Amino acid sequence: MKKVLEIDERAAKELATFSEEVQAKFVALFQILERDGFLREPFAKRINSRVFEVRVRYQGQWRAFYAYLEKTRILVLSAFQKKTQKAPVKEIKTAEERLRRYK
Repeated sequence: MKKVLEIDERAAKELATFSEEVQAKFVALFQILERDGFLREPFAKRINSRVFEVRVRYQGQWRAFYAYLEKTRILVLSAFQKKTQKAPVKEIKTAEERLRRYK
């Protein structure tokens, strides 16, 4: 089911700091997410009941957290380079805080 994908302005600024190659990979995955309404592993993973992550592996590991709003909207909340094995708690809290502003 087609969804509307929106990117929080702070997440857009974070994505803009990534290399062009990494940004292109995110754009491709965002287009699939918008068209199909979901992504499967290894390209995405559920972080908790509200937040999911898009995963890009290219000269490092990169993540973008997103959430579903209503039935037809997807909101990209934050983006960062992953440097540890687990998703950083600080980044999860940032995404959840940004999500609260939309609900």
